[in-house]
Amino acid sequence: MIALRNTFISIISSAIILAGCSMGELMVDEVMSPFGFEETVSLITEQARDQGWIVPKVHDFQHSLLKYDQENPGKIKVVKVCKPEYASRLLTQDESKFVSVLMPCSVSVYEKSDGRTYVASMNMALMSRLFPGEIGDTLSAVAKEDRIILSFKQL
Repeated sequence: MIALRNTFISIISSAIILAGCSMGELMVDEVMSPFGFEETVSLITEQARDQGWIVPKVHDFQHSLLKYDQENPGKIKVVKVCKPEYASRLLTQDESKFVSVLMPCSVSVYEKSDGRTYVASMNMALMSRLFPGEIGDTLSAVAKEDRIILSFKQL
């Protein structure tokens, strides 16, 4: 368990270091949506549910920041998604409970100054290769379903 936790700490530390480099961009996938902001949020939510995921929360960062008298960041929502089957695989084992820091999965939808809508999510395919055993296998399954949930081609 200690070795697995140390591996996780090394991965997160590496990710933080890489965030300052162009390689850090590998940890997050960003794509432009062919749809408007609200439609993109709705489509991602619907497709997640169609794949058997639950959507426990959609955070509206624009609303939250304005509520606290902060600068307007523009339209930005983070859709939280969870598949209980996958969460259970990892959270019922002491050796993998630390992965809860990644749960639930987040998908960010935002508009940039160009007026276009973008979607960002963790690169779970890459993350799955960084972890051994059940964690890697589960993250690989998540990555496959992420591709479906975030695929705008089937819409």
